[in-house]
Amino acid sequence: MSCCLAGACLLPLPALAGKPTAHVHGAASLQVAIDGNTLTLHIESPLESLLGFEHAPRTDKQKAAVRALSERLNQAGNLFMPSPAARCAPVSVKLDSPVLQAGKQPTGDGHADLDGEFVFRCENPEALRDLEVAIFPSFPNLRRLDVQVAGPRGQSAATLSPQQRRIAW
Repeated sequence: MSCCLAGACLLPLPALAGKPTAHVHGAASLQVAIDGNTLTLHIESPLESLLGFEHAPRTDKQKAAVRALSERLNQAGNLFMPSPAARCAPVSVKLDSPVLQAGKQPTGDGHADLDGEFVFRCENPEALRDLEVAIFPSFPNLRRLDVQVAGPRGQSAATLSPQQRRIAW
């Protein structure tokens, strides 16, 4: 089963999630993959859900909001809390969005996203049973997080909200 999970971790977000997710303001998707002692989280969100706008920052206030977004997301251990008994620690964060790259403008229909990858290593992966997602207070425009989990116990899904922030498997 581990080889299948490793393969799932290498799939692009839409392949892991099934069909591509629609760009819906106020909503984001989170894929959770557990493979051995590695917990990998992939988030895809419209920038509006995180920043309140989707264009390149124009004002000092918008530029500060982009910096704050990056700083918050780079603190993965404060946003995503795996089961304490699993003793997981963040080891890497990768963020991809046009607003994070100086001088780059969102392209296409003006609806820009942020894609993030957060990797944790767990000392006791057998104890990994749930994940608390504390992202909502940092991003008040985010009201729904569609979560899919693939791990040694199978697959599951849930919709999280500011009131329901934990998924168990």
